[in-house]
Amino acid sequence: MRITQIINDHMVVAEEEQAGEAGYRSRTAQSKEGELLFGVLENAFGAIERRFGIKSGDVSELTYRRFAEHLRTSVRRAAKAEERETATDGTLGELIRTHMPECYKCADEIRSDLERRCGTTLPEDELLDLMLHVHKVISGTAKSRA
Repeated sequence: MRITQIINDHMVVAEEEQAGEAGYRSRTAQSKEGELLFGVLENAFGAIERRFGIKSGDVSELTYRRFAEHLRTSVRRAAKAEERETATDGTLGELIRTHMPECYKCADEIRSDLERRCGTTLPEDELLDLMLHVHKVISGTAKSRA
């Protein structure tokens, strides 16, 4: 009976140590991701402010969170450094670029920063997503100012 208790106690301690180590690794990964996201988000709003005169404090909390969540997803995809192909055809990209050239330039600046920080190349889809999110930020803010 006593030996069973010793084995069980040892297993509980070992499991707790493993859980603590996994928690530490998770927190470390999250903090690195958090630092990267913070830098990308700060740069993104810098680009938006330079091009459109809109600061992060000018947007609603919901719009800010949506934009930040999209960038978090972009950071995670970029950090995986997988080679991905675009899922859209060039026609859609050209249409959006033609109708929203400033959003395109702004999104391209954000994508370039993200690629530089992660050492990867992101597909056209990522640029299109960024363009739409930038457009959402500036159009939502323009409506609230009107």
